[in-house]
Amino acid sequence: MENNLKASQQRAIQYWFADGLVELSGGVIGLLLAIYFCIQQILQASKGAFALIFLSVFVAAFGIRKLMLWYRERSTYGRTGFVEPKKGWEDRRLLVAEVVFTLLLTGFMLYTIIRGIQTVEWMPAIAGSLLAFIFALAGYRTKLVRIYFLAAFCLVLGVFLALSGLGELWGSAILSLGTSLVLFAFGIVTRTAYMRQTKVTTQQSDER
Repeated sequence: MENNLKASQQRAIQYWFADGLVELSGGVIGLLLAIYFCIQQILQASKGAFALIFLSVFVAAFGIRKLMLWYRERSTYGRTGFVEPKKGWEDRRLLVAEVVFTLLLTGFMLYTIIRGIQTVEWMPAIAGSLLAFIFALAGYRTKLVRIYFLAAFCLVLGVFLALSGLGELWGSAILSLGTSLVLFAFGIVTRTAYMRQTKVTTQQSDER
């Protein structure tokens, strides 16, 4: 009985990624971040201007998520119903992992500031580690191989860009663009398979 309950909860979590909209919306957000880092590198404007641009990117990312949820209500739920997965903060192990990672990252940043260590060149590695952690948590929850692959991809690409000398903002832009392209690829493949599968299911229901 308990195994059946866990299996149902797992399917509910995976259902959130079944239609490919999460990956597609994430790809758009990654593309926006890549554009932001490119603008920051090219223009070299004041910090206030870049803060305003970053705020615009943040608001746009929030709007993209809202748009994704709005479209999902009219596309996914009408085809295969609505399933609400277990909230992430309800899993204590994930909560502990998030707190520990946040404390370690904060401690590392404070250490570099106190010691006067320049971390600008390592921005892609730091960003890649952060993205890898986020995707690894998502992979742990969903048990989807493609999410684990995305975590490994971000970590390897971030470290490679830092070691190759493409650090700072250009490296962060390439990291964001690369992550965006992988998300788009996963999203398109998943969306295509979902639409094909649900079309067959809908046709079978109509025949009955």
